[in-house]
Amino acid sequence: MLVKDVKRIGKVGKNLLKNKDANEIIETIIEKPLQKACKDCKAKNIETVMSSANKNNLVRKNKIRINKKEAIQRANEGKTQTFLTAGRGYAWLMLNYNTLSDENRKILFDMEKELGEDSVWFVKSNYIEVMNKMRKPFRLKQLVEKFDDTYAEKFKEKQLILMYNNRYPRRSVFLRMPIEETTTCEEVEQYFAKVIERLAPNI
Repeated sequence: MLVKDVKRIGKVGKNLLKNKDANEIIETIIEKPLQKACKDCKAKNIETVMSSANKNNLVRKNKIRINKKEAIQRANEGKTQTFLTAGRGYAWLMLNYNTLSDENRKILFDMEKELGEDSVWFVKSNYIEVMNKMRKPFRLKQLVEKFDDTYAEKFKEKQLILMYNNRYPRRSVFLRMPIEETTTCEEVEQYFAKVIERLAPNI
């Protein structure tokens, strides 16, 4: 089966670690190509947040596959960048960076170096910045968010700012695989299974 034949499910993401029947939920709300990766994450106690691998991720006419450099350039031009930017031309899986062990954070930084910055995105939500801009005219106290974990500076150095609401974690990791019209669901499944296999059980 080809990814272009997979319909978008469009369910709201959720923390599957909190559900005993997570595998059944995965088969309901996660698109087929990423079900195994989500189950493997659950088995390792790694929190998945959102994912997408369907026909909507394919690059359409007059559109381009978004890489990190282009996303940064678009942001500098004042263009809105949402989490959907990560899926233009890519299948993707979003992990909660805040709940990852330091061991897994290091593995992901090493993986980005090995696979390239377009395969592993370290993403920070601009929710706080947007809220502060709204509060400023009313002279309301500015919201402050500090991260002082082991790799906080490393994350900041690598981070890409995207817009999504406070339902999702402020910091996340997007694992991405480029897809085309001929990409099969099996290829996506195998790619993400190998990536998740490299992560350690999250303690």
